[in-house]
Amino acid sequence: MTHPTDENAGSRATDRHVGLLPADVPAALAAITSRLVGNPDNAAVLRLITEVGTGLLGARGTGVLLKDPRGEPAVVSASDEAAQFVELLQTELRQGPCVDCIATAAVVAAPDLTRERDRWPGFASAALAAGYRAVVAVPLKLDGEAVGGFNLLFAAPTELQPWQSALAQVVSDLAVLALVQETGTRRSDRLFEATLASLNDRVQHSQAVGVVAGTLGTDPETARSLVNGYAARHDRPLREVTRALVDRTLDPADLAG
Repeated sequence: MTHPTDENAGSRATDRHVGLLPADVPAALAAITSRLVGNPDNAAVLRLITEVGTGLLGARGTGVLLKDPRGEPAVVSASDEAAQFVELLQTELRQGPCVDCIATAAVVAAPDLTRERDRWPGFASAALAAGYRAVVAVPLKLDGEAVGGFNLLFAAPTELQPWQSALAQVVSDLAVLALVQETGTRRSDRLFEATLASLNDRVQHSQAVGVVAGTLGTDPETARSLVNGYAARHDRPLREVTRALVDRTLDPADLAG
């Protein structure tokens, strides 16, 4: 899966947000935190991470990996089909910035993937072919251990400013807390449960996208936007909407209303 590389797209996206001063970040964090209050479902939490990555941080695409009960990284969220392809590639090849990020529990940055072919030969070549030139992977940490990673994918060579790196880490930490919603020794178990639920949600979401694309005769990316947009407009959990589409209690034609 490839799409044309736009060398300027990443720069334009980043430039739009360079003007966001550190003084503005508390307001953004307040808005993020307010959305995490009230026991949101896993899909809503992961969607929020994506919005921060492609919005405030100016990434072209984002993805989230979480360790499954076997300790293996698994893709639980992606901003679009291209990002999902790149994230799945990391799990299959067992190489890439997010894999290293989880292994080291530290931020792994690749400001220019053309210089990383020796470091991640399979991943770097495929990511470049998919239109990405830079990647930043931020660890999702629980009790000091990396339990996943948040990937920011850029279309042009990119280095995050210090406040952007800090915001990415804070949002990642908030997301883990929201996914866990537990204290004490049960926290790890809760995270494994959340990971499995997120994996099941992703499979169901893909099925729903296929139903919409096939019924409406549109491409998967448009179908994905229709599904996500319907859930947001009607303030319904994404899991509930995708289940209704899969079991045909929701007509795909209603999504475009």
